[in-house]
Parts: sequence; C-alpha cells; structure tokens
Amino acid sequence: MKFSLKLKKGQTQQELKDSVWEEAELVGVMETQKWSVPEGYIEVEYYPLKPPFSYAAVIQNEETLEYLYVLDELPLTREEREGYFRLRNILEFELQAPEGEETLAESFRRQMPAILAKHRKVLGGISPIGVRKILYYLERDIVGYGKIDPLMYDDYVEDIGCSGVNKPVYLWHRKYENIKTNIVFRDEQELEDFVMRMVHKSGKHVSIAFPIVDVTLPEKHRLAVSFGKETTPYGTAFTIRKFRKDPFTIIDLIENETINESIAAYLWLLMENKMSVMIIGATGAGKTTALNAIACLIKPSYKIISVEEVA
Repeated sequence: MKFSLKLKKGQTQQELKDSVWEEAELVGVMETQKWSVPEGYIEVEYYPLKPPFSYAAVIQNEETLEYLYVLDELPLTREEREGYFRLRNILEFELQAPEGEETLAESFRRQMPAILAKHRKVLGGISPIGVRKILYYLERDIVGYGKIDPLMYDDYVEDIGCSGVNKPVYLWHRKYENIKTNIVFRDEQELEDFVMRMVHKSGKHVSIAFPIVDVTLPEKHRLAVSFGKETTPYGTAFTIRKFRKDPFTIIDLIENETINESIAAYLWLLMENKMSVMIIGATGAGKTTALNAIACLIKPSYKIISVEEVA
C-alpha cells in the first residue's frame, strides 16, 4: 500500500504526517479484520473499491465452480455503531443543503469537521480511527448508495440488481459476467426506503400509486424500479445500469476490436449524410456504448433531439 505525501491546499506538514500515519493505521486494522475465504471456496481476485474501508473479493466454489462477489467492508465495533447512530440523528438537523455547484459528497465533507467539533462528546472515547470509520459509513448511507455504494466504485461492474427482500443482490461483472453478491436487504422497509431515496435523488417519486419508475440518477446511471408486492412477487425490486465516466469513443471501439476501421468509416459516412441507423442487441450487448460512440461522429453544429420513454 502506497501513501501520497503531497500537501493539500491549506494543509501543514504536521497535518500531512498525521494523516499518513492515520491511513497506515487504518490499513493495519483492515489487515487484521480482513474477511476470510470460507471452506470450499478459493479466492480468485481481491481488489480495492474505496480503500482502506471497502474491498471486493471474487471467490469460486470448488465443486460447482460458481463465482461469488464478496463486499469486504471494515466493520464497526459496538461502540462505534452506537456513535454512528447518535451522530446520524444529529446530522438530520445540522446538515445543510449543498452550496452552488457542490455535489452532495463535497457538501458533506465540507460540513463534517465543524459538526464533529461541535458534537464531539456524542462519540465519547471513540478513537480517531473509529471516527474515520463512522464518517465512512455516514457518507455511504446519507449521500451515497447505502450498502451497495462501494459497488458504484467498481469499474468492472456494469449492472446492479435486486429482485426483492431476502434475495441476494446480483451484478454484471465485465470479467465474471452475472455474479451473486453477499449483499442482501433483509427488511422490506429497508429496501423500500433505499429505493425511495434513490428515486428522490433524481427528482422523481415512487409509491404504490406510481410503482413503475425509470429515472436517471445524478451520476448519469439509470435506475429502474418496481415498487411493492403489487408489481413483483418478492416485493420492491430495482436495477441500476452504470455508465462510464469517460464513454467509449469510436477509436476505443476500434482499438478494442469491437469494430474494424471499415465499419467505423461506414458509420461516419452515414452520419455525414444524415442516414438512418438502428442499433439492436440483447441486454448488456453494448447498445448505449455504440450509440454514444456513433453520436460523437455527428457534426457539433447539428441539433440533436432525444426522445425517450420516461416515468
């Protein structure tokens, strides 16, 4: 594990040293509390998501050869969990809306030092390492995606889906394809609250009266929801289709050998001459990826109109 010794704006040399030592301690704690591979499985891959707090482990059943995606997060102790809930109750009243162009995460990180200084007593004798862990879970649950938040930082993950309460979350992994995770929503209220919060982040509403919703999340990911047992046999279900921060260009498709130069040139000619194109494919085939790449060939001076089916 490497640590950056680059000073941040307004940070002193001593503060930098303290943060590096604290990071090293956190990594040490993670090593001692690291999830262990269960009997009958072998570890295929282990990589960071939001280090040093969360990692992904891909393991394989030695008999069935089935893959399992394990989210390995640094756990809270009983004392830290109690501090988490006390501080979360305070944040419901103290946390303010973002300013200007701030994201939710940026606003949260800006406000937390002052709130912590004001209410440090509610954390009792919890160590600085414990406070860092609490802040990780608070940011995950308040401004992030809750228990699936680390998955949003996995560049290998394309789709995340849950078909109901007590059903494992599945994802589509670029290396291991459709794979089950160790994440489960055990309570119906927990799942419904999670889905409602995600939909509200997009400025939409979901309820028994309007149970089918398809929205775009602030990070441009797509969320499809079926709310309640009236629409699905196991209750509320959702699917999140993740999109890359840097979409593939037509050059990327050529370099990845998805298409060759002749096909790329042909598509460019079609765009130049305003011809019709239809993109068809199964789920996960890359329809949106292809469309985004082809759209880059349209002249910047042209006006583009998008017609979508929305909730």
